[in-house]
Amino acid sequence: MDGNPALPPLVCGIIGCACWVAVTGGLHLDGVADCGDGLPIEVSRERRLEIMKDSRLGTFGGTALFFNLAFKGAALATLAAHGTWELLLTACALAGLLARSQIFIAMRFPGARPGGMGEAFKQGTRPGHALAAAAVTLAACALAGWNGLYALLSALAGSMGLLLYARRRLGGVTGDVFGCTVECTEWLVLLTFCTL
Repeated sequence: MDGNPALPPLVCGIIGCACWVAVTGGLHLDGVADCGDGLPIEVSRERRLEIMKDSRLGTFGGTALFFNLAFKGAALATLAAHGTWELLLTACALAGLLARSQIFIAMRFPGARPGGMGEAFKQGTRPGHALAAAAVTLAACALAGWNGLYALLSALAGSMGLLLYARRRLGGVTGDVFGCTVECTEWLVLLTFCTL
């Protein structure tokens, strides 16, 4: 990054990923684990929802967590090794912003569990919140130029793919799906910047 980093890029990426988790409080990692445990298995919709509500971590959930953090760490390592500080900061800012703005898209999907956290979140937001989020997100992407456009397209494609998959498997979305969408969008945007 404008010269060799003091630490190997892989170490920088792991430290960056750990800092990312610390700053966000690991808030959405539970959603990744629960979606990993519940979405891919071949059981009834009701059983999937039960599994996702269970606080215990299964093999699929652990695997999903590993790859979620691995993709994020690898992307940060790549940016540390081959990018500039400006590109790294832009990538991190847009990853966080685009990931959270996808929640407003997720709220347009039906809820899979009445009375769950996802439903509570939907009831606590207003159309003005979505408009403000869209305006800020689009402005940030515009400021980033072509990189911002590619990041926006990547975020939309990734989140829509996950949300449609969740609706097919659960009949709708849950708070866990919201969290998983945020996490997956973050590393998708970071990986997009690695290819620019």
